[in-house]
Amino acid sequence: MNKFFNWKISLISITSFGLITFFINLNGNLFLTIFAALKEMLFRFFWGGFTGRLTQTISDKYKGIKAYIVGTVSVTILAFVITFVLHYFTFTPYPLKTVGVNTILTIFSEIGTIFLFRRGLMKV
Repeated sequence: MNKFFNWKISLISITSFGLITFFINLNGNLFLTIFAALKEMLFRFFWGGFTGRLTQTISDKYKGIKAYIVGTVSVTILAFVITFVLHYFTFTPYPLKTVGVNTILTIFSEIGTIFLFRRGLMKV
């Protein structure tokens, strides 16, 4: 399992992105806000685990700034597309704001993840 899934990154991802999505949509319908946060948490559980392991592989393979560029760009583009479909078409109160904030935070999350992996932290 550890060759394909990083459970440490997954747990951090579901907690942080779930809370962020909840607070972004808090001014909308409460039921839809909770539903949006749960969707994001479910998505981030799998996404964070698999891309965390992918990012770990990229961090080990590429040296210098190249790891940050390859890891951040590839994961962020895919996360943007999936998050957009997930929230825009499924009754999220503020889908564009949710997608925008989560995409920007994914960039910083990937940079931070690679930074931690380079120091031997959070690896599985």
